[in-house]
Amino acid sequence: MHEPGSNELQLLVLIARTEESFDPVVTALLDAGITGATVLESRGIGAIIRSEMPIFAGLAALLPQATGSRVILSIATTERIAALMRYLDQLPRERRPIGVTLPARQVLGLEP
Repeated sequence: MHEPGSNELQLLVLIARTEESFDPVVTALLDAGITGATVLESRGIGAIIRSEMPIFAGLAALLPQATGSRVILSIATTERIAALMRYLDQLPRERRPIGVTLPARQVLGLEP
């Protein structure tokens, strides 16, 4: 178990909103040395409203047409995340993911 202060680890959450934005994000992760990532297929609220809640069909017309995205989760060091963010910041705006990092105070299951 990684204890607080032993390494500066963070939880990285990235949302690639389009298929075209996913490949550059994966390339950036690998270039930054972040190889232990999990990718989740996701759907936006607009897609759910359109397909599963016909009562809100009028509201769905006001929402963006994007139907899905990919959420990338990883635990990485602050240094590797900084390298990743420098790379992602160079991408055109429409290809950048939405991203956030959160302190990982205690982490279980990682190799030393």
